[in-house]
Amino acid sequence: MSLRKAYAATLQWLRVRRGLSQAELQDQADQAHISRLEASRTSASVDLSADLAQALGITPLSFLTLVTAAHGGKTARSALDETFKELQLLGVLDEELPQEPQKLIPPQSAAAAEKLRSVQELKEAGFSQVEASRQLDLPRSTVGRLWCTGE
Repeated sequence: MSLRKAYAATLQWLRVRRGLSQAELQDQADQAHISRLEASRTSASVDLSADLAQALGITPLSFLTLVTAAHGGKTARSALDETFKELQLLGVLDEELPQEPQKLIPPQSAAAAEKLRSVQELKEAGFSQVEASRQLDLPRSTVGRLWCTGE
């Protein structure tokens, strides 16, 4: 079963189990969108999934656990057991997680900054550009450009 179909089946199953009509979920999405979700003709965003879970009276984690279980043809318990083992193997069960993404420095920028730092250190140590080029195994033109950048 595709993940989209598992999502659709789980959403429909929970909605019916709770005795709700598609129209009663209109605060989260219009009835036509709910219908398309349940027919697996469209996908839901993370935010909509959280809103739908709340409207169905469960947490987003519980909702996605049920979707995952349906997708794998498993029970919710077995899906949770597998998830628990997986998170335990990763060593993140008791780790505090970030709530926002970090601003990461692209590897190319980090490498360029390291080259600049290395050239400037050799310059300050009294090396010539030619010696720095040999020491760092960089083209002389690169060393020359970085030599002047730090001034």
